[in-house]
Amino acid sequence: TGSGKTVMAKTLIEEATLAGIPSLILDPQGDLARLALGVDAKDLKGQGGDVKRSKALMEKAEVRIWTPLRSKGLPICIDPFVSPPAELDVEEAITAWDMVAAGFTGLADYDVEKAQGKQVKPYIYEILVHGARLGLPLDNFAKLAKVIRNPHASFLKLLHPEAFEAAEEDEDEAIEMPTWEEVMEEHNLPHYEDMLPKSTRGELSRRIAAYNSGVSQLLFANGTPLDIDTFCTPCTEGKVPVNILYLNTIQDDAQKQYLVQEIARELYDWMLTQQPAEGELKLLFFMDEVAPYLPPVRNPPAKELIKLIFKQARKYGVACVLATQNVSDVDYKILAQANTTFIGRFTLPQDIDKVKHLLKESGGDLELIKELPNLGPGQFQLVSPDVDTKPIPIQCRWLYTDHGAPLSEDQVEKITSDEIREWASGRSRTATRDGAAAATAALGGVGSGAAGKGGRGGGVVSNARLTKDVGGMAAAAHGVVDDSAFEVRLMGGLAVLKDGRDPLYVMQALTNMVSGVVLGWAMIAVLLGWQNGDIDWWWMAVAFVITVTVGLVIGLEMFLSHDATLQKKISRFARSIQYILATWLWIVLIWQNKNDNIDMGWGAILLEMSVVWVTLFIVVEWINRFKLGKLEFKKGISILSTLKQNIVSVSTTLTGMQFNEMKASSKQVMAGIRWVLDFCTLLLLSALVVIGWINNGALADGLSDIGGEQMVLKPALWLGSLYLLIFLSETWLRLKENTTAK
Repeated sequence: TGSGKTVMAKTLIEEATLAGIPSLILDPQGDLARLALGVDAKDLKGQGGDVKRSKALMEKAEVRIWTPLRSKGLPICIDPFVSPPAELDVEEAITAWDMVAAGFTGLADYDVEKAQGKQVKPYIYEILVHGARLGLPLDNFAKLAKVIRNPHASFLKLLHPEAFEAAEEDEDEAIEMPTWEEVMEEHNLPHYEDMLPKSTRGELSRRIAAYNSGVSQLLFANGTPLDIDTFCTPCTEGKVPVNILYLNTIQDDAQKQYLVQEIARELYDWMLTQQPAEGELKLLFFMDEVAPYLPPVRNPPAKELIKLIFKQARKYGVACVLATQNVSDVDYKILAQANTTFIGRFTLPQDIDKVKHLLKESGGDLELIKELPNLGPGQFQLVSPDVDTKPIPIQCRWLYTDHGAPLSEDQVEKITSDEIREWASGRSRTATRDGAAAATAALGGVGSGAAGKGGRGGGVVSNARLTKDVGGMAAAAHGVVDDSAFEVRLMGGLAVLKDGRDPLYVMQALTNMVSGVVLGWAMIAVLLGWQNGDIDWWWMAVAFVITVTVGLVIGLEMFLSHDATLQKKISRFARSIQYILATWLWIVLIWQNKNDNIDMGWGAILLEMSVVWVTLFIVVEWINRFKLGKLEFKKGISILSTLKQNIVSVSTTLTGMQFNEMKASSKQVMAGIRWVLDFCTLLLLSALVVIGWINNGALADGLSDIGGEQMVLKPALWLGSLYLLIFLSETWLRLKENTTAK
């Protein structure tokens, strides 16, 4: 839609990679696969990007593009017979086995939401759980199909093999077979044949057996087995794995749904074995275009699993990111669970309405709804209650990797190296699980340990705290929990969020407007002085250049607010223009007061006001910079140290704590301005009272005696102009609020 969703998504992945966090990315279109491609340094500079960070990313990232059913990239296969890990509690075990059963039900083309699917899934569940508990071999489709067709015979042969062996050797000496009722009681088994009619069992068996041959088996036999530990393990030591599941190789929607379901199941099982340090991030799980998997009404196979992962992933050290451009096609209740949401431009009423519901669900600020249609490319409203109760407008930086059309399968083949192919072909599951412990747990028992610690590694993560000075997502990757990464833009060097609801921003806008008028007025005064022969021609030339330059920048910033790229280019000169403007206004003010060859007329009052306002923001800026430079976070890194290399216009990544400090600066600046104004006003009034008291109440005489008229009038004008600026700003905001309410 041009809102910048894909760029924002890739930026998050890039930042996670730079922070050392492996990622697992579901790419339905192929455009995220371009993360494997570098970007031209000249183009990156043109977009205001950081070439050094881009190079660091390309050196650090190990991008693997996995291609199910095909060998164009790295072929990957699914093992649907993998049992859940050991040592689960009852609820976790039941949930895990239910996922396995749901997977086979979907494979057999039964909808678990419909009547027949609701019969088939429990039937498969009971076979899998009791089969794992008792040691019934169910490691391929042929064996499962056989048990589905004749469950009682299969279990009897497992539990009483001597009876079958004797019958095969000599029918006359056959041992009497126990009845199924006796077996049920002895081994706590259900009556399978009562659970599903014979005809349904036969049909289910045929459908399952069909996956043992033909194209269908490629998903289960062609390539590296699906394993989260493989995704987290680099081929080259020191690299950060970026795993892209290229779903374009799967044409059948049912198979695609099943693959996503199995990936989610594998991830959930893996999560249960993890014991991360508090706040440690072990993996970034990213899903692009989630609408087919999380529709608002239907329940496709993967939906419940994704909901479960999204709900629980955080405590297991997994960061989940979901992206969609059609929010009305996604179950907003799932999106509302997110701790952090980036909301870009939406213009369709149904989408805006869904965003409104989403914000209501998460307790967000509904005021931002009216801002959404006006957002430009790459502009987002960041909603994160943990960071701030109000939405935070941000401008996404440009990518450090290539951005363009989705990669084709042939392009994927070209960029997949022989080295990484060889590595992938040698990978296997890091551990096997017989499922006995998980089956026992699902039946209300406790893992006996017979299966061993079948989970795939993980152990307790200790000593995971930082040993070097890092912050943001890098800190999170090493276990620091109170930092998060956000991209912020400091326009003109002042940490003020560009938001029409921020009084400080409105004050800046008013200052720009009045300064523009004063520049024009001063230009006319200089021109008249030149015509009268009182001023040299080069003064007029200087006035013309400064007026046109500043006016052009202010005008472009106002009229091109929808164009993020041009805004970024203009903002590079913001501080320089600010200083040029202040210097020229001071020159004109001093010139007018000291000489009579330039006459501003009534504009002299506006000139005084403009000088005070512009100077105010420069002073505030430097106080703010000094303050941020003095503050230290964690290991002694100040915000100013983080930003000092970008003195003209800064676009950088700050930690959540730093960002909060800067975000709060808007309110702090307003409070500080009011305090200084009140203090100065008190001093002025006190001085007047003292002068009047000394002169027995004759204030005018007292001022005249000490020549203090100007000493009082000037400060009064300055203070009054600042009060006026605040008053105009707050009046504008009140009018805007009332208009919106009506």
